[in-house]
Amino acid sequence: MRDPSAVRVIALCSCVLGTFFLAKSISTRSPKYMLHELLSFKVNRIKFFRKYVTQKLEVVVGFVCLLAGFGLMIYLEIQALRDQQDSGAMRGFANWWLVIGLTLAAMLIIAALLNRVCAFFSGKIFVELMRFMMERHGFQLQNDKSLVLELGRLMKVKRQDSDTIESYGARIRQRMGVAVPETGAEDSGPVEY
Repeated sequence: MRDPSAVRVIALCSCVLGTFFLAKSISTRSPKYMLHELLSFKVNRIKFFRKYVTQKLEVVVGFVCLLAGFGLMIYLEIQALRDQQDSGAMRGFANWWLVIGLTLAAMLIIAALLNRVCAFFSGKIFVELMRFMMERHGFQLQNDKSLVLELGRLMKVKRQDSDTIESYGARIRQRMGVAVPETGAEDSGPVEY
């Protein structure tokens, strides 16, 4: 490339554009609103699905823009290293491909660890939001078998052979510190934030 500074500006603009799309894709709804949709309180499901598809597309566009921007920047750095190596200005650093490979491996390990940390905390937040819905709206956990099993997995509540969904759900409620509601206490009316 004849003018690396122009490519660097294009790369940075691509990164800014990607950041914009990624930020836009995650900042449309609050977690409480999402939980209302999950638990089938009165929401516009068509609108929800359209926004969901839009968010997924924005994530893809943002990721592609960031990948292109950072890829161009890495390419420019590799070109600079080659030029230094060819001119003899870089002594004692002949294995720069090894350094790049180790850096990429370290980045993958860090990404995997951060992904585990995010999964742990998202589970904690989900449980807290479920506690809010059960306390505030009397949501009957036992009406949704898959939700009971997911909460039990997240909270590490052991299932016993004699457990029914009701008894397992009651133990989960007890672990969360939420009283078991009387039958018919579920409220699916409008919710105030």
